[in-house]
Amino acid sequence: METGKAVRELSGTRVRGWRVWTVRETRAGVRLCSVLHDTMWTPSRVAVACCADEASHESPELSCSCGFHAAHDPVDALTYLRGRDDARTFCRVLGEVTLSGRIIETEAGWRASHAYPARLYAADTALVEVLAVYGVPVSCAECESRSSPTCTAMPPPSGLLSEIWSNVTST
Repeated sequence: METGKAVRELSGTRVRGWRVWTVRETRAGVRLCSVLHDTMWTPSRVAVACCADEASHESPELSCSCGFHAAHDPVDALTYLRGRDDARTFCRVLGEVTLSGRIIETEAGWRASHAYPARLYAADTALVEVLAVYGVPVSCAECESRSSPTCTAMPPPSGLLSEIWSNVTST
């Protein structure tokens, strides 16, 4: 996802933006993966960015486009819901992502060194069940009723997200 030119670097904060993931079958099970790169997002583990072009700098770098991208506006992320997928890809999902560590604000969003899904929007209840492994709220049109047995739209236990983020609080 391209979010434009770098505007400024943020420090000591977390931001929440929008992005799209592919949902793929992997050796570890069905997982979220990057739309543009061969990167799997591991449940309960904050993702750490590295530059695919030049390993000699930290990601993100002001003069490079590396890092985890997220858009300010979900409309900007929606363009990534369609695209050419490989045979292992079931679908794509829109979601909110929490960015932390080194964050660079751009014209239409942010790039960051650390990221983890914050909320996912699935197409159906079967996908909701599969994505529940990430321990974040997952919702879909079919499960808008809070009484739905498969809806995880209720916030997860606060301890789970605290545990996931404990590894990046010092960055």
